[in-house]
Formats: sequence, structure tokens, C-alpha cells
Amino acid sequence: MYRVVIVDDEPISRNGIEAYIDWEKEGMSVEAICASGEAALNTIKNRSVDILITDILMPVMNGIELMKQAFELEPNLKVIMLSSYSDFEYVREGLKLGAVDYMLKSALEPEDLLAVLHRCIYMLEEERRKEAEFYHYQHEAIYKERKYIEQEIKRLMVQEQFSHSSMDWAPAWLKQHRYACIYLTLDRVNELRENQGYLHVQLLLEELQEMFYEQVDEGCAMLSGERSLFILIPESVRNWGLRLLRLKRFVETELDISISAGYKIEQGISRVLKGLFDSRTACQRKFFEGLGRIYRWKGPSLNEETKKPETEPPDWDPFFEIIRNGDPVHTAVEFASNHWENKRLEPEQIKQEAYELFNDMNKLQGESGQLLSEQLVLLERSETLEEITLLLKCGLEEIGRTFIPRLPDNGNGGQLITKALDYIADHYKENVTLQSVADTVHVSKNYFSILFKKQTGYNFIDYLMEMRIREAKRLLIEENSRIYDVAETAGFNSVKYFNKLFKKMTGLTPLEYREKHKEAGSYIV
Repeated sequence: MYRVVIVDDEPISRNGIEAYIDWEKEGMSVEAICASGEAALNTIKNRSVDILITDILMPVMNGIELMKQAFELEPNLKVIMLSSYSDFEYVREGLKLGAVDYMLKSALEPEDLLAVLHRCIYMLEEERRKEAEFYHYQHEAIYKERKYIEQEIKRLMVQEQFSHSSMDWAPAWLKQHRYACIYLTLDRVNELRENQGYLHVQLLLEELQEMFYEQVDEGCAMLSGERSLFILIPESVRNWGLRLLRLKRFVETELDISISAGYKIEQGISRVLKGLFDSRTACQRKFFEGLGRIYRWKGPSLNEETKKPETEPPDWDPFFEIIRNGDPVHTAVEFASNHWENKRLEPEQIKQEAYELFNDMNKLQGESGQLLSEQLVLLERSETLEEITLLLKCGLEEIGRTFIPRLPDNGNGGQLITKALDYIADHYKENVTLQSVADTVHVSKNYFSILFKKQTGYNFIDYLMEMRIREAKRLLIEENSRIYDVAETAGFNSVKYFNKLFKKMTGLTPLEYREKHKEAGSYIV
């Protein structure tokens, strides 16, 4: 809708012009009908106006003066002059200033006025089309130049030859000034690929890249891997950090995805590769501190600078000892988490150790391959240490309340002892004896005793006592029962014997054990 202002000091003339045209039908609207040049100029100052229809001869401010000041406010304004026979000198001056046409009031016909208005609209449309083409051409030229810079940087990064190549193509901000290196990565990529497909993730990254080029005047953004962008932006770009944050928030809101980023300030083109490594390292802090945040590179810690590379495999014996002893799950999880955090390992190293840990846990327990496969799929998708430790906790709980060792023999002997272990797991709180279990699997007591030791590595009574102690540990932590009741529920007939055995096996009295682990929430029993 094109906006029109009509100005004439004669009421009959200005009202007649308004009545001549069906403005809405012609795609126009009359924004104001003014009786003076001053009133019309105030309207143009406060509103966007496309077409001005003005009388030339008016008191105080005539049409020529109105045109001069109006063109300063609206350079593309189209002016139609209204004149009398005695106004030719003014008409000539108005045309020189840039009026589209003039019309004689005495001979003004609606169809003639409409034809001139259509000519004004055509001129406005042509100007806007040319402006759009020029902007597009200019934008494309700048975009191509920035893409060229992007390709050159990528080439040098691959060749690692920043200090030995010709840098004629590089802009001044990259060669001489400070710039921000930003490593930006999509979170939950595995879920995105599963729900939307691999190509969807690539399209997201390309869309994010285009948004950067549209919203930031200088700099470049390069696809890095299958889930990340590496962005270089001059520090001289006003509020570059705020722009990055706004871009991140916009993407998260509009596309419903989470983004994490790391950044570092560098200077000189030879530092680009270092900026990539350090900003990526900063972004990896999301693994330890959480997704959806922007992290600044803080530099290597003293520990990182002086630590020696790992040459020996980690000692997980204390971890598995916790499992065997039936102590709370959180104790084993804290051991693993502290190990990973104190060693300051890379996320992929932690995942590899966790993979081996899950594999050994399942071997220890003799769990099915299907359960291990499910755990490893979830492990691969984990993006934070918190997720891995939670998965580890769930995996320990999957082992079950009754720790049953894996048997080396899958033949008849192994099947027989497996059946015996299942029976013990169901009845260990009762008055179970070597004879009663041997009778259950239909073998002699002596043969069963030898076979049990061979298959499990335990004497029967030691295994039975260990299971009862494991149950007592669970009861001590999960319930507020008296020690006497705990002993009885776990299968001990004598609380005195229970106290001695518990202290012997754990190094703590039942009460001390409860106090030590009373904040635990889940347990291996």
C-alpha cells in the first residue's frame, strides 16, 4: 500500500482530489490531507510517505519550499504538482527539483490524475527493484569474498602452513589484529540423527553458518566435522560476544536445539590453528560442566603442563572390590568419577575406559551380551561425565542385589552350580546348609562341595556368609532397623556372631558401617 499526502490551501481543491480516486482499489492510502506546507512537512517527518500531491502557490510555505525540505526527508518521494496558468515559473523550478509531473487545476480529470499516480507507483517499484538487485549483488560479492577467505583458511589448516604461505588474500583483521576463535557444536547430535536423520544435522549446521554470514558483517564460519562450526570474528566487530549469544539463543529457541561453544582470543593469521585447538578444548568443558553453555579458554593448568603421559592402565581393583563387597553403588561410582576427574582425561579417553569397565563388569557378573550392547549404545551417546556416571550407576544396579560370580564351565557341572546359586539366592536368609543345597541339585554333599569350590572359587559356607553380610549391608543403609533385627532378617541366628563376622569382613561394626554410608541412595547387595 503506497502512502499519499495531499496538500492545498483551498478546501474544495484538496477534498475534491481525495474524492477523485478509489485509493484502496488502486493500492494506495491517503495518510493526510493538509491545508498548509508546514502541516504536510510535519506529516512527512512523522510518517513514511511515498507520494506527495501539492499545490505550488500557498501562503507561508509554498510547494517549491515544501518539495525541497521533503526531499531531504524522503529522497525517493514522488511529487505531483498542482498549478494555475500563472504558475509556469514555479512549475519549471519544481520539475528541475525532481517532481514527476504537474497538472492544471482548471483541467484536472480523475483519469489523468490516476495515470500520473500509476506512473509514480511504477517509478517507486522500479527504484525498489534496482535497490534490491544492487543490495543482492553487493551482498553476493561480499559473501563470495568471505567464502573464498573461508576456503583459504581451511586449506591452510589442512596443510598446517600458515607461516609459509602467501597471505595476499587475507583481510587485515586476520593478519594483524585480534580476533575471536569460536568452536560451536550441536548438543544431543545422536538424538537428532535418530529422530531427524543425518542430513537434518548437516542442514542445521549449514543454516547456522548462513545465519552467521547474514548477521555478522565480518568474519567467517567453517564446518568442522559432523557436528560443529569453527568461527573467526574480528574483535573489532561491535558487541561480537553479545551477537554470538543472541545467535545461540535464537537457534535454540527457533530450532529447539542446544548449542555449546568454546572461544579464545588470538592475534595474527599464524595462530588460527592454535585457536581452533584451544577453542575446541574450551568447548570440551561441557563434558564436565554441562551442555548449552559458552566456555572461555582458560589456558592449561599447572597440572596439565607438568603431567606425564599415562603409560600404565588404570587400577580398577578397588572399584571391583566395592562390587564384590556389596558396598553402596555410590561408593563405586564416586571412585570412578574421581578417577576420571583427577586424571583430567579427554572425553574420548573416559568413554574408552568406561567401555572397558562395563565390559569387565558384565564379565564379572556373567550378564548377557544384549545388556552389554544396550549399555554401550547409551555410553556412546553420552555427552557429559554426569551421564556416564549415571549410566554406570544404573549398570551396577543391573548387576542385581545378589552378586553371582560368572562360572568358567558351561557344561553339566556349570549348569548344576548355576541352579544351586539360584536356589541360594532365593533362600540364603533361611536355614540353608550344604546338605540341603546338594539335595536340591541331586548330588552328594561331598561332590557338591568340591564342584562348588571349583566353579565359584568359594567354599560353600563362605559364599553363604558373604551373601548374608551383603544383605545386612543393604538393611543397615536402607532401613532404620535395630542391629538385632538386621542380623535376624539377613539370616543370622546370633547377633553376637553377626557383629563379630561383620567386623571381620568389613573392618567396621554394623553401627559404624551405617554411619559411614547413611547418605547412600542405592546399593550393590
